[in-house]
Amino acid sequence: MTLFLFDIDGTLVRVNGRGREAVNEALSSHTDQPISLDGVPFSGRTDPAIIEAVLAHNDLPTTDAMIEAVITTYVDTMRGALRPADVEVLPGVSPLLPRLNDHPDAHLGLVTGNVEPIAYEKLGAQGLADYFPVGAFGSDHTDRNRLPALATRRARNHAGRAFRPAEHTVIVGDTPHDIECARAAGARVVAVCTGRYSRNELSPHAPDLLLDTLPAPDAFLQRVFDL
Repeated sequence: MTLFLFDIDGTLVRVNGRGREAVNEALSSHTDQPISLDGVPFSGRTDPAIIEAVLAHNDLPTTDAMIEAVITTYVDTMRGALRPADVEVLPGVSPLLPRLNDHPDAHLGLVTGNVEPIAYEKLGAQGLADYFPVGAFGSDHTDRNRLPALATRRARNHAGRAFRPAEHTVIVGDTPHDIECARAAGARVVAVCTGRYSRNELSPHAPDLLLDTLPAPDAFLQRVFDL
């Protein structure tokens, strides 16, 4: 059995700027100055790392208490603001997930920088949350490279069997950070060009498989199982 660990933003869905707006609103509610997000990269990073970077960029305190307070407000803001129309399901996702979910040799999970409530809020907006009974999240650790091992342990407990990284785990993502965390975990990695990074930008990071978009389920399974 193969464990497929999916990233969310840029891989499964796109929220078209709603997340950045909510981060800005959450930060503004805890400070008395305008907040600038200019030059702070979001893609592939954990939510706590993003909040810390934005605080530092604006010369604000980066204490654990401040980061936790901002994240709490961010979650509340997203829950109140996110609508199904804000969440775009990316190409290939809708046919692929049910096929993997029903496949006897596949188990689904998440590895995402989103804190857990936001991860399921985004997926739930388009009816995708139930495909992912387990995962590891930005709320588990700031360092994304630590997440695959945690997701694998949770999948083992859920499925009742072990997943050896090199043989049985595939991470699917859209950024160099996804590729890096897969390598750190010893897992295989499929990179898709549906986020902010182009094929030319992802190719130098040498994913095991580089796709413009997620293909039809049969083609995806054949290419992954042939790795």
